[in-house]
Amino acid sequence: MTPERIEQLKREYTGRRVLVDESRPELARLAGTPGRVVTVNFNGNALVQFEGRDASWHEIDPAYLKLEPSP
Repeated sequence: MTPERIEQLKREYTGRRVLVDESRPELARLAGTPGRVVTVNFNGNALVQFEGRDASWHEIDPAYLKLEPSP
């Protein structure tokens, strides 16, 4: 992934609220739980902090995230 693409992903996702793609088995436990993208790392994956009991950061491919509309 190019540095330009990573910067584009950072602008698009950082600080935004997201939901995970519920069809992905590895993300099923986070289904329906909103999270906030903290940043996008140099691998191009989003670091997401979810609300609720599981407040740790998760590294998730942006292709498996759905942006929530801004309020």
